[in-house]
Amino acid sequence: MLKYEKDFKIYCLIIWGGIVAASRARHEVRIFSSLRPEHIDLTRTKSRGVADLKAYLDFALNGPRALAKQALPTGREPDSPFEIMVINSLRDHGWIVHPQVGVSGYRIDIGVVNPHEPGSYLLGIECDGATYHSAANARDRDRLRQMILEQLGWKIHRIWSTDWWLNPETPKKKMFDYLNELEQAAVDKDLIEESV
Repeated sequence: MLKYEKDFKIYCLIIWGGIVAASRARHEVRIFSSLRPEHIDLTRTKSRGVADLKAYLDFALNGPRALAKQALPTGREPDSPFEIMVINSLRDHGWIVHPQVGVSGYRIDIGVVNPHEPGSYLLGIECDGATYHSAANARDRDRLRQMILEQLGWKIHRIWSTDWWLNPETPKKKMFDYLNELEQAAVDKDLIEESV
């Protein structure tokens, strides 16, 4: 059981067997809590346990889609000159991008920040690189990874380096058209939520 009192400066957490229940449950865990994920302000603590609790509560409320929201820039540099070219093209058009975004144990080559919700990503862009061409199992792994990321709620756009080298305007147009479509959908969603 988790208890949250808004008036207190500190969270009052009463955890009764929560860690054991979460790690040992065979079929399901039921959470009864007045504490919601949005009540936990991670800027006020460096505790990994508090961050894990927030993520756990978010997952309990929203299911696997909550994992996609936990995507973070890894701080790693782009893997290839091709990725750098795509990033530069996006930035030249005013998009904020992060290379090598980590999501649930996976990395997305380029995360395009949602301008209407800066803590989230509008699109994940995958670029075929040296590892993609090196082996058939790498291609299969990339396809499986994309499928999982899409099930987590990510929108994924793949850019092929051969298309980029032969005629960069065509893949750029597809990428920007898709981004504009996703941005318009985000704006429409915001308008609907505001009117409710």
